[in-house]
Parts: sequence; C-alpha cells; structure tokens
Amino acid sequence: MGKINFTISLNKNVYRPGEIVSGQVNIGLLESLSFKAIELTYQGRANVHWSESTGTGENRRTEYYYGSEMYFNNHAAIYGDGAPAGSNLNTLNAGQHVFPIQFQLPINLPSSFEAYIGHVRYSVKGKIRRSGVSSNSKTMTVFTVLDYLDLNQIPNVQIPVGRNDSHHLCCCCCRSGPVEANFHINRAGFVPGENVTAHASIENMSNRNMKATTISIMQNVTFHATTRSKFASQVFGTIHHPGCFRRSNLEWNNVHLEIPALPPSGLRFCNIIDINYFVQVQLRNRYYMNRTKE
Repeated sequence: MGKINFTISLNKNVYRPGEIVSGQVNIGLLESLSFKAIELTYQGRANVHWSESTGTGENRRTEYYYGSEMYFNNHAAIYGDGAPAGSNLNTLNAGQHVFPIQFQLPINLPSSFEAYIGHVRYSVKGKIRRSGVSSNSKTMTVFTVLDYLDLNQIPNVQIPVGRNDSHHLCCCCCRSGPVEANFHINRAGFVPGENVTAHASIENMSNRNMKATTISIMQNVTFHATTRSKFASQVFGTIHHPGCFRRSNLEWNNVHLEIPALPPSGLRFCNIIDINYFVQVQLRNRYYMNRTKE
C-alpha cells in the first residue's frame, strides 16, 4: 500500500462558543485506496492529572489524582459506510481528495487552557478505517475556543480598587518601624490587550533597605481531581523598579501593565479548573496584593 498524506485544516484557529468550525479533510494518495469509512470526531474536554509522593524508602507511596469533563464528543462519517448518500463509496483513486467539513460548537463552553497538570482542549480527529489492515490511518488538529466574558454584566468591575498593608521587620529580637504600602489600580476588570494602571505609595520606616520592588500580573489556578485539589501560580508580566531605602518613601504613579491573551477569570463552564488573577506588588519578601477580574 502506498503512502497516504492525511491532514485536517481549519479555516481559522480561534472560535467563540456557538460558532461553526469549518475546514477540510485532505487526502493525498499515490495509488488507489480501499477502506470502510473516513470518520471524524469533534471533541472538547478537560483533564487534570498529577501525582504526590509521601514517605521514604520502602514506605514511600505515590498517589495519583485524576479528573475529567467532556463537553462534546461527536462522530460523523464523511465518506464510505455511514456517510450521506452519494458519499458512501469505499474506494478513492490515486491523487488529491478534499472533503469540506463543518460542525457547530455548543453555546456554553469554557475557554481553552493549557497547564502542565491540566488543560481544556478542543480537537478534530480523523480516521480512515480499513479492513484487513492492522492500523488505521489517523490525524488530528486542535483549535482554540475563547469564551466571551462581558464585564458590563459584572457589578463593580469599573470601580478602582486598592489595599493598604503594613509589616514590621524583626532582626535579632528587635522590632523595627513598619513598612507600609498603599496600592490601588484603576479598576477591577480588564480584557486581554488592555492596560492595568497601578499606583503605589510605599513608606519604609524600618532600619532595612528594600533592595527592589516589582509589580506583576499573577494567575492562580486550582485543579480539582475527584478526591483532592492542587494549587498552582504563574507570573504573566512584571515591571521592575528600584528599591526603597530605610527611613524613606517611594511613589509609583501610572505604572502600566498590559493584560496578555489569557482565559477569563473563573473559567466558567469548567468544574475542575478554577482561575483567578491579581496584581501583586513585592518588596523583597513581602507581598501587597490587589485582586482583579480578567
């Protein structure tokens, strides 16, 4: 049997829930091919998986945790057995063959998400199912779904939010004066591509110099398996500033951080992955935070 060039190409890579996924199946043959059916599977699902080990030596144990959700799993034959009338033949001649495809996405879908212990993933899988052959020909392509979160429907996201915090540093059993921070951002809700505008006022009344200060966009993710949950945090964009000397003040005004392309807060319609975002100011080892919706 000659070589089969079997691929799936979509008209675009990013879709909204409820849109029609469209494209084509491409099959290139060096010689004629007999088969039972050319089949497609449209699938959207979420998975989480990780392991945790305890003990040492012979007492060491490893527990594995899993969770999954299926949003859709649709099958269709586009040629051969089970295909619509006129396409129910079981042979293709040598040459190039193109089959248009389309599938409408459900309305309530979570955004695509990828992490090392969990993901929300959407794909189109193709299979040429043959008789008398040990392995069928298979191919797959993935695409991105972006859920639309309307910030206008969320109360108070346009209102500026802030936080005050104070921390005393201790050294050799002696307590110094406090390090105080007043930090606020222009509003609580943003969409990718917009800028967070941050303002900070830091008063260092301690006997120590703060070597550096940073403002970062943080993503907190909680993964839920059937019997356990796991937390992970990731930084998306950081601005570095000089430190704050002892017995001195530091002011930041109109510091801008662009929101990158990220899934929305909460990852709605997904029950095994939760996402939250916040803007964090760090002075050495002390954190002053302000939560946002994105």
